[in-house]
Amino acid sequence: MANMITIGEILLRLTPENHGRLQQSESFNVYYGGAEANVAVSLSNFGHNVSFLSSVPSHDIGDAALKQLKKEGVDTKWMHRKGERLGIYFYEPGYSLKQAKVIYDRNFSSILHLPEETIDWNAVFKQVDVLHITGITPALSDAMQKFTLTAIKEAKKRSVQVSFDFNYRSKLWSVEKAKSSYFDILPYVDICFAGFKDFAYLLDNEGQDVFSEEYLKKSYQEFASRYDIIYFACTNREIQSSSENEIKGYLFKNSTLYKSESFSFSIVDRIGSGDAFAAGVLHGIFSDMNVQETVNFGTGSCVMKHFVNGDSSQFNEEEVKNFLKDQNKDVNR
Repeated sequence: MANMITIGEILLRLTPENHGRLQQSESFNVYYGGAEANVAVSLSNFGHNVSFLSSVPSHDIGDAALKQLKKEGVDTKWMHRKGERLGIYFYEPGYSLKQAKVIYDRNFSSILHLPEETIDWNAVFKQVDVLHITGITPALSDAMQKFTLTAIKEAKKRSVQVSFDFNYRSKLWSVEKAKSSYFDILPYVDICFAGFKDFAYLLDNEGQDVFSEEYLKKSYQEFASRYDIIYFACTNREIQSSSENEIKGYLFKNSTLYKSESFSFSIVDRIGSGDAFAAGVLHGIFSDMNVQETVNFGTGSCVMKHFVNGDSSQFNEEEVKNFLKDQNKDVNR
């Protein structure tokens, strides 16, 4: 198994009970998550040694966030304690034809103090195989954008592989700012999670409106050659309704686009499914699975996340493999 580190913001998520609306709810279910934290949890459940670098406040809510990570086996030794608040987001689930809704409340959160810290990059990246980070982290502020690029460059200086997930969030920054940041980051990336829409709408790569495997492969080939990126990966999601989706996974390596079978399923909680896919692909790569096995495992991990509440997936390697082998069978007794 590999030694991995993720860098990002852990958030407090508040979700109305029983598909309630935010404006009518008097009580909320509480979860802790965030893209990089979700990936860390999944990788830990898959058996890797994973640490998380971030900042949380020095009060009970910050303590609770740390306890959640520790409970999942994530090493928190690189967690800083600065600032007065944990970032929050409110999530109103979709159902049937009703679209889901996210409201962020993360201004002035603790992670924004991270660029003020003196980071011992030699210690952080000692014996680390891979750094995973997403486009959400540089979107938080100009200082965090610079910090993210610095962390990536420091990783590369020490021969740490860099995994980067575009994870564009329109509520956090503009297409123009995201595009500029991504082009700064891409020269240092070894494993990239970017989908059809990222190329079509963010990178001006002959944008088109309809998903095409041919277009995806062409885009992957172009950017792999331009930036010497080893792997590209994504899922393509077909939405029948907020409750019913269909997903297929893709993984590109050595000019070949590999794909999983297509899965149709009902949804309990969609949040974190992309992170579960990223973690599954990273697990496959660093567990010596072949490319086809890796995309199958990543897609299975993604699909299974939809079946549980909360931001992070709770499934281990054996459970994902059994799902891929035994789906639609009777009770496992």
